[in-house]
Amino acid sequence: MKHLRICPKCHASLKLRPDGETQYCNICRYWTKLGTARLDSIMIYG
Repeated sequence: MKHLRICPKCHASLKLRPDGETQYCNICRYWTKLGTARLDSIMIYG
């Protein structure tokens, strides 16, 4: 299954939680389920 390597919000590296289903960023607290990306925090308003 694919996963994100870089946080789309602050560009730090994402870590995998022990449950194996959630990725998170220690810097900006961004989180997402493995294989997906939450768009609510990275939406561009135009």
